[in-house]
Amino acid sequence: MATKALRWPAIPRHVEGMGGPIRVKLVRRVRVEGVECWGSWHSDRRSVSLDCGAPREHQWRTLFHELTHSALDDSGLGAQLSEAGNEAICEAMASLHVRLMRARLATEQ
Repeated sequence: MATKALRWPAIPRHVEGMGGPIRVKLVRRVRVEGVECWGSWHSDRRSVSLDCGAPREHQWRTLFHELTHSALDDSGLGAQLSEAGNEAICEAMASLHVRLMRARLATEQ
């Protein structure tokens, strides 16, 4: 029996972060230090950029990842951790949030 595909909601344009509002932008290409990536957190502008060409579920995963960067920065923890440590925490939190969201979407549909 085939499982029904989940319908992921649209990415919000604004979210509340630990340190205040965060603007979310879908863009054609995301670059960090000249390297293409799926998303980025801009602490100076309090904004997240996400690749508009990525599948919706991946956009959500990337949003959760970038929002974790914002929380680490807002709390002061980001500066205390290595880059690898920051990325590991962001990936763990993104995986958790996608798993929780998948479960919720499966029960709603």
